[in-house]
Amino acid sequence: MIAFLEGTLVSGGTEAIVSVGGGVGLDVQLSALSAERLPAPGQIVHLWTHLAVREDNWSLYGFVEAEERAMFRLLISVSGVGPKVAMGMLSRASGRQIASYLRTGDEKALIKLPGIGKKSAARLVVELGQRVPEAGSPDLEGGADGGIPDGMGQALAVLGAMGLAPTQAEQALLRARHTDGEIDQDLERWVKAALQNL
Repeated sequence: MIAFLEGTLVSGGTEAIVSVGGGVGLDVQLSALSAERLPAPGQIVHLWTHLAVREDNWSLYGFVEAEERAMFRLLISVSGVGPKVAMGMLSRASGRQIASYLRTGDEKALIKLPGIGKKSAARLVVELGQRVPEAGSPDLEGGADGGIPDGMGQALAVLGAMGLAPTQAEQALLRARHTDGEIDQDLERWVKAALQNL
């Protein structure tokens, strides 16, 4: 799994190209809102990423904030919502806005987002309404500085080595963090708490 990338922005937009050194340039798909926040070409950019692997295609999705990636991963966990639909939603509304729509059951607001009809909106509310963190919660924001605590990153690697899917492991860790705010640097505590939250 590619957790993040840092390199020189070659070209911006929703299909950005980032040079990561060694003569390698990565094609990264971004939401319109993230694309607007990219620096000028030639500048260094740091993006949180999600690698979507299909039999016929590998796509790398990038996010300026960990919060947006967390919402993207929640959205694609719902049947019928693929990466392209999730990115379309995040192009029109921020992760916080979508979280608010889900928590309050605002299906009308969800239907206004690209690719979402009445059935999809209802499914999103039913499946995610109770799973979305409260506004301002570090669970959705990825920490006060927009990053992931060291212990959490290490625990994510440990859980991955144990065979957990990246999305499943991350959600378990986010729930663990919500219930115990003092585990940031304690790897063993992270892993035990995450396993209890599966």
